[in-house]
Amino acid sequence: MTVNAKPGILNRIPSHLLVAASAWISRLVTAVVGLFSIRILIQGLGTEQYALYAVLGGLQGWYLLADMGVGTSLQNHISERRAGKQPYEDFIAMAGVIAIFLMLLSILFLFFASPFLAPLILKGFPFLNDAEKARHFFITGVISIATCFGGIAYRIWYAEQKGYLANVVPAVASLISFAAIVFVARSPLEHKLYWSLVAAFGPAGMLPAVAFLLQFTGSLQRSSSVKREILWPLMKRGLKFWLSAIMAAGVLQVDYLVMARFLPANEIVVYNLTSKIFGLIYFIYTALLIAVWPVCAEAVARNDWHVVMGYVKQYIVMGVLLLSGATLLLAFFMPELIHLLAPGKAVMVPVLFIVIMGGYNVIRIWSDTFAMVLQSMSYLRPFVIYIPAQAVITVLLQVSLAPRFGVAGIVYALIASFSLTAAWVLPWCVLRRKRVALSAVE
Repeated sequence: MTVNAKPGILNRIPSHLLVAASAWISRLVTAVVGLFSIRILIQGLGTEQYALYAVLGGLQGWYLLADMGVGTSLQNHISERRAGKQPYEDFIAMAGVIAIFLMLLSILFLFFASPFLAPLILKGFPFLNDAEKARHFFITGVISIATCFGGIAYRIWYAEQKGYLANVVPAVASLISFAAIVFVARSPLEHKLYWSLVAAFGPAGMLPAVAFLLQFTGSLQRSSSVKREILWPLMKRGLKFWLSAIMAAGVLQVDYLVMARFLPANEIVVYNLTSKIFGLIYFIYTALLIAVWPVCAEAVARNDWHVVMGYVKQYIVMGVLLLSGATLLLAFFMPELIHLLAPGKAVMVPVLFIVIMGGYNVIRIWSDTFAMVLQSMSYLRPFVIYIPAQAVITVLLQVSLAPRFGVAGIVYALIASFSLTAAWVLPWCVLRRKRVALSAVE
């Protein structure tokens, strides 16, 4: 007689929560390793060189645009195919062809552009000559481009609701990076800033890139051919995400460009350290959003808005409580954290700056939750409409407020730009789409 076993505990837990939990564990490992890495880098490079390191690392967001939205488009196509119980290997194969072409094109462009862009962007760091600036700029860019295309592997895993794999790889990469940073710091190598950049960013780019190549070759074996008719649907949706991402970069990725132009190295270090600490806390929330993205995509495909809005309400409350509590703790314990990260350096983070950073991240939680819902259904028109205005507001305010208020002016500008645009536009659009979808059923 066969006895039906009761489902195990793991089988009763929603897959997106398992993905989020694995992300939190992975991020904890990455964070601990990252904090020790920062300490080693600041001690080995000094404040000025670390500020340059922070600026080059802060430019990575621009390089993540190199895939032209193909990764995000692929994730949604896979989710839709899965919802209809259809195969999707042909989409992965075509995405691989597009990605390899775009990656080579991006690196070629960067090779010729670096001698012109590097001296312009890194003008505030006179301890390097133009040739050295171009070399550091180029190597960081190449690694970041590899990271971008490797990130497609993460998108595939998330769409397959195997996001735990997308969390293991960054944790392993961070451990390899830490070992490489320690090696560079203790070795007699010249040009330690250059090799520190390679050590810090290289593994995070190379490991996912290898994973994506394996996924690509596997999809070629499973699908009969690369179907050209898939090219346009994949690129059409990807271009929408890409345009949205370009405009978002005008909001979120201009901070280091402005700081490199207007602020001293010490304030850049303050911003970098505080952003990394808050980034760790915020990642706990974004990990959950990324994990629930395909769940929302499938729910929207079924027109199950009760599930979608339930997640929205639960996660916003959870995120606000998380950030509020973390901000309060950091207001008391930030001096000890800074002493741990930058011992012996004249780095001080004012309590007011901690509070406004906390407020900014709370606004981001509200906005990004509704943004995830719209992106899960590939509805990007609102982003195209409001983000250009937000980008203009951000740039104008940061350029005008940074010289007056220092590093706090950068965050004041971000708070103002989100409050005037995304914080009310995105919720309105989600509720409007919900009403339209439900009325169509009735």
